[in-house]
Amino acid sequence: MFKSFRQKVGFAKRRFIEPPCPKRADGQVYLHIGCGKKNLPGFINIDAQPFPHVHVVTSDIARLDAFADGSADLIYMSHVLEHFKRAELDGILGEMHRILKPGARLRLSVPDFDKLLEVYRLSENDVRSMHNQLMGSQDHPYNIHFTVFNRRDIEALLLAAGFSGVRPWDPWDGSEPRVKDRSMKVMKAGDQAIKISLNVEAVK
Repeated sequence: MFKSFRQKVGFAKRRFIEPPCPKRADGQVYLHIGCGKKNLPGFINIDAQPFPHVHVVTSDIARLDAFADGSADLIYMSHVLEHFKRAELDGILGEMHRILKPGARLRLSVPDFDKLLEVYRLSENDVRSMHNQLMGSQDHPYNIHFTVFNRRDIEALLLAAGFSGVRPWDPWDGSEPRVKDRSMKVMKAGDQAIKISLNVEAVK
């Protein structure tokens, strides 16, 4: 796995220096799970890779023992769930439900399989047009996709995990998290621009 010199230094630094968890002025606790290189102000960053801004380093997000039951007000996961096998999803979503306070929100983004099929069709059935979004770039061990989702599927998974009020959320509306990431991913196919991210919010 290739890493830049700067990234290697950052990873080495994180082994010895653990960044303090941010404290929001409103006292709320926001988690950014699978943050990667994104460092969101006011969010506790959780990732499998030890970037310097990551507060909790773990690849097992079905066991986040650092967080008590009902301790978080918002959990954000952008294009994370597809990196896990189908059999792992119930445990992961159950853990998110455990951590959230009653009435708190889980905001999820995943590649929308229905939209990727549209990209494929408009690209004259060129499988390469959607390969990276469907299967992951596969440039490092954490960038491989194991699962696909559409709206009906992700809603069923969330309801089975105990969530209610599953609804779309708009990453362009200015609400938290205010970040440009894959939740805003647009692909061009033929003469069309297609938003390929399925963005949903679920309430505990």
